Amino acid sequence: MEILRIPDVERQELIARIPDDESGSLQLGTLGPAGTSSEYVAQMMSHCVADGARLRIVLEDTYERCMDALTESRVDLVLVAHAYPGINAFYMHPGLEPAIVFRGSTPEYGLAIRDDFVFREELLESETVVSHPAPIPLVRYHLGRPLQMATADSTSQAACDVADGRYNVAITNEEAARQHHLKFVYKFSRIPMTWTVFARRKD
Repeated sequence: MEILRIPDVERQELIARIPDDESGSLQLGTLGPAGTSSEYVAQMMSHCVADGARLRIVLEDTYERCMDALTESRVDLVLVAHAYPGINAFYMHPGLEPAIVFRGSTPEYGLAIRDDFVFREELLESETVVSHPAPIPLVRYHLGRPLQMATADSTSQAACDVADGRYNVAITNEEAARQHHLKFVYKFSRIPMTWTVFARRKD
């Protein structure tokens, strides 16, 4: 599966926004904390369009806070996944505009647990599984059964909630699972996703 596909015209549009000054950089806001699929795609995008140093990634706890950071000029751009159900607020905001749109696949997703949690499949009947809302449909497609769900602001936060003992099982991605020392008991797949980078409106 192709991980990142940025059309050349979109790549050039993004590069044109980077300051000519060699010491200058763009601040790219996206959903945190570290380990989210948004951060993963932002890092790949950074290396694809620049040398990695000219695009500095700024993580916010929610996409709503990303929008605030953009409208308040604390970041120059914001990367938003099209799976985010509130993305229409970015498109409808009169002070924002889409700068580029591209395709970027997430890390692999799955059900993850702590090392000290003894997992048995029948526990899925009683355990509450924590997840960001966007990947919850993966359960139906990969497990074919409903689960009792709780929601978190990001896949990374879901992994953190399991690492901290608030829950025992999370739907999360392999980056967040690794950072929070979780292990997969079920692996699902990468998610082929489209993304928009928003900027402040020029006119």
